[in-house]
Amino acid sequence: MDGDPAVESELDSFSLILPLPFRIAFILVLGVWAWGVNLHYLYLLKIDVPSLIKYSSRTSSPLPHHQRTYALATTITGPLLISLFFFWTLTRGNPAAVLSWDIIPQFYLFLLCLFFLIPYKRLSPHGRFRFLTTLKRVSIGGIAEAQDGRFGDILLADVLTSYSKVLGDLFVSLCMFFSSGKSSTDKPDRGCGGTYIVPIIISIPSIIRLRQCLIEYTRVRHNPQKTAATGWGGQHLANALKYSSAFPVIILSALQRGYDPTRIALSETGLFRL
Repeated sequence: MDGDPAVESELDSFSLILPLPFRIAFILVLGVWAWGVNLHYLYLLKIDVPSLIKYSSRTSSPLPHHQRTYALATTITGPLLISLFFFWTLTRGNPAAVLSWDIIPQFYLFLLCLFFLIPYKRLSPHGRFRFLTTLKRVSIGGIAEAQDGRFGDILLADVLTSYSKVLGDLFVSLCMFFSSGKSSTDKPDRGCGGTYIVPIIISIPSIIRLRQCLIEYTRVRHNPQKTAATGWGGQHLANALKYSSAFPVIILSALQRGYDPTRIALSETGLFRL
């Protein structure tokens, strides 16, 4: 495959340096750094974020939360840089080598998952446990009561909506890695696994937030002690409408990507204009 024009035409110069799995890893790690920066900035403003999200670290560490987040971010950044170094050393910008060594970025993604699962005491164990339990509750559209960390559930669900495309790309990367004759470092095949699998995955975060908004509306409507602050729940319906507006975009994008004139009455141009 060395020097194969068909291979070289598929991979642009950026993908040779930073293929899809590494781009996914970079964005995930960057998210941890961004959370640390947010905590740090709010800490300087004397805003107690852990109290807002009802988080108690249950640890005697004198370090503020943003420094512990920085420590976790540094820990997961190190292996990423090492993986990139080995990948660049082995591939040297050669398209065939880039396709052959897709195990390196995939191994790092596996390692990144382990960082959040292993009960290592020096890596913010309580913070990671709280993240996983909140993710479990949020992943089915659940939302805690205000006294149990409702604000934290909303924050995490909003983060998931921002990472919806990353989640779709993660599936594509894994699908290509485990598919025969494909490489996860090749040009992304967003039809891997089926035409509509990726759009469904991308829509899940919006579905989660939509369900949370409807749950909050129901709580307000069934609360006998309504106040001016809670209102009648109209703001939750407005939020539900906002998140549901993502579905037409996702559906139309999926139809464009897998356009079949025998199954769709509209022309491709008409579909694009929609």
